[in-house]
Amino acid sequence: MKAIKLTSRFQTIITRGYTSSVSSVSRNENRAAHGGVCHTQCRRTASGAIRVRHVNRNGRHTEAGESCEISEAEFDRLASLDA
Repeated sequence: MKAIKLTSRFQTIITRGYTSSVSSVSRNENRAAHGGVCHTQCRRTASGAIRVRHVNRNGRHTEAGESCEISEAEFDRLASLDA
């Protein structure tokens, strides 16, 4: 497993095939972004918390979901999935 140093900017830790819309609010849905890949991205906040979000990409089309806080253990689990 490669060590990932989180910064204040979102970094992709996992890329997988498209599975579903990541937009929880229908007005933010970008159907053109469906069908490509889904990136799981994480970042560290100024307070030290880890935030995760999912971003669908299909060519130049992007759909970003809401971010939520996760624990260090959950981040380690996610990071190990890409190994």
